[in-house]
Amino acid sequence: IQHAHQKGIIHRDIKPSNVMVFLDGDKAVPKVIDFGIAKATQGKLTDKTLFTRFEQFIGTPVYMSPEQAGLGGLDVDTRSDIYALGILLYELLTGKPPFDAKSLVSAGYEEMRRIIREVEPPKPSSRLSTIAGDERTTLAKAMHIEPGKLSRMVEPDLDWIVMKAIEKDRSRRYETVNGLGLDIQRFLSDEPVSAGRPTAAYRCRKFARRHKMALRVAALAVAVLVTAALISTALIAAVLVAATVVSSWQAVRATIAEKRASRAGKLATAKAADEKIAREDAEAVTKFLTEVLESPDPARGGRTITVAETLDRAAQKFDTDLAIQPGRRAKLHGSLGRTYFALGLYDEAISQLEKARDYFIEDAGPHQRDALNAMRDLALAHFETDHETKARTLWEEVLKLYLAKFGPEDSDTLWTRTYLAHVYDRVEGRRDEAIKMREEILELRRKISGPDHPDTLFAMHELAISCFDVGGHRDEALRLQETVMALRRRVIGPEHPHTLQSMENLAVYLSGTGRRVEALRMREELLPLRLKVNGPTHMDTHSAIGYLADSHIAAGHWEDAVELMENWTARSASFSLGSLKLSAIQAWLGKRTNHVETCRRVLKQAKDTDRAAAADHAAKGYSLIPSSDAQLLDAALTLARRAVSLGPGEGYFAQRYQLGLGMAEYRNGDDAAAEKTLTAAEQQYVGVIPAATPIIQTTAGIYRAMSCFRQGKVAEARRIFANWEAQMKPVPSTGQPYGQSANHDDLICWLAYKEARPLLFPELQPGK
Repeated sequence: IQHAHQKGIIHRDIKPSNVMVFLDGDKAVPKVIDFGIAKATQGKLTDKTLFTRFEQFIGTPVYMSPEQAGLGGLDVDTRSDIYALGILLYELLTGKPPFDAKSLVSAGYEEMRRIIREVEPPKPSSRLSTIAGDERTTLAKAMHIEPGKLSRMVEPDLDWIVMKAIEKDRSRRYETVNGLGLDIQRFLSDEPVSAGRPTAAYRCRKFARRHKMALRVAALAVAVLVTAALISTALIAAVLVAATVVSSWQAVRATIAEKRASRAGKLATAKAADEKIAREDAEAVTKFLTEVLESPDPARGGRTITVAETLDRAAQKFDTDLAIQPGRRAKLHGSLGRTYFALGLYDEAISQLEKARDYFIEDAGPHQRDALNAMRDLALAHFETDHETKARTLWEEVLKLYLAKFGPEDSDTLWTRTYLAHVYDRVEGRRDEAIKMREEILELRRKISGPDHPDTLFAMHELAISCFDVGGHRDEALRLQETVMALRRRVIGPEHPHTLQSMENLAVYLSGTGRRVEALRMREELLPLRLKVNGPTHMDTHSAIGYLADSHIAAGHWEDAVELMENWTARSASFSLGSLKLSAIQAWLGKRTNHVETCRRVLKQAKDTDRAAAADHAAKGYSLIPSSDAQLLDAALTLARRAVSLGPGEGYFAQRYQLGLGMAEYRNGDDAAAEKTLTAAEQQYVGVIPAATPIIQTTAGIYRAMSCFRQGKVAEARRIFANWEAQMKPVPSTGQPYGQSANHDDLICWLAYKEARPLLFPELQPGK
């Protein structure tokens, strides 16, 4: 498992049936099998979807960590496997896991999640003390000890090790599998374990156990010397006094124990009542969902009923079947809303989450966590439907309530502030506010979780993003990213996907601050690591290739860049952004034959794609320069239309797809349609995402000017062109097209400019 973690893989389903033991000669060797639901630890973050994906409920419940059982935005990391290993150790010591599998399943889905996330299991030693009858005899026989000794089999050290491994709060578990293994080895060697309480008495006991023989000899010698002195009246009196003290203390302890037992009894009664209510809720919910999922005709009308249709049936039954159980109905609304959200059905999610929110607020006010969580999730759904202002307003309201009830250091409070900082920075351009907020978040993360915790490093990464976007803070952004990368290399290893992401970020920052040679070296180091960890078809590998090509171009290594991208576009249909970059470079260099060959291959590869970006990249690549090939022009137009139809839910990327469609319509001679489409691309998201749209607006404006000119609107075309010419980056005269902050989007814009200027102003051309 440690080896898998070093390769960036989480198993997510460690259980006895997935751990096999083989004999290698006379040595038992364990093998972990079935990585069927394993996942890469990397989940690449984009500008738009940093915090908007609910986790799936994947794995075997008995061995599943609390965060794996959750449906919120908390990422599952390697510590989920450490939790499962802790459950295995628990089962090895007591004969059974802390939670019974049948009881968990029969409890129902929501109650199962609650137990995994909230109920604290007894220590292994406590579990052993409660085992009786035939079960005790059977377990003792399996462990080759007398039944009477079973309760004493698990020492405090093992309790500590197990309970640290299965902590509900993952930040309090072992950081690595090696850490867990080392503590077990320390126990076997009678050394102090890191999970224990490091008191002086504890260390002395460990020392004594490691040096039994020497201490026995020393004790015998001392006994011989002091035997005579022990027989004295004074000593007898001292013994009597000590006996009195001990007996008094035992009486006090008995009284304390009696009071504790009384309190524990009351707490147990209250807890049992709560669990009964939760169990009844879970049973009602399970019964309801079972009825919904049962279908007399699962292939109604000759087609399979979709998940969305099943969810719709559940929503329709809420108001009738659960009319007298509003609390249960509200919980179902919340669960159904999160499920709709995970499927990308955001409007349906909003409807359900609003109902959950309204009930919780009416029932107990807006300050309870159920209501706040429903409001927070509702804001996420609004954010995904491009209602960023509504989402921001709701998050601001939720943040005030979280702060008032739970304080600034609460986990939900911090994540809500993180959402807000993202909106301020990437959506509204309020960079100074975002920097201040992210500085405060980072300070609190360091205080609560420590400097090396993943949440702390993520907060540092977010602050670096804000600083880099503000020109005067770029050196600070660079320093932060260097720190994040160094810590991730040390804490989670040099091949961990998060470490690789830090390398990629740092290379971007090095390039952006003019240190392009260092950026090139880092990207040359990163690519083989991406190939090793992610494989040749992974999107992060493709991104590493594209960035490396950019660095080669920035360094003037044109042939290296072209060769790199030609190899990968030929090998992988999913390397679509790289194919667009390659097409742009070939068009810029005037390599028309190579450009057509590349585009022909890419259009064929993308023919049946259902990815908006892949369709857009293929269509746009062929539309960069004029063409007379009707078949390829039609293929490009078809893919451009597909990109637009698939892209409405992709935020400001939809603007890019409108540009691609306008370019394809222009190349196909449909100037009126192109003008309309390009106007939409030119105006869409204006003022909403200022850091992302100017270059797309400019390119759309230049193509719109050409569309107007071909319709005879010469004066209007020239006015549009002049407007955007005044705002665009200077066009390189010859050779090197990429400057310090330029990329393929700039190259596409410059190609359009070089085509439009002689078309719109022929009198200004040489010789005219």
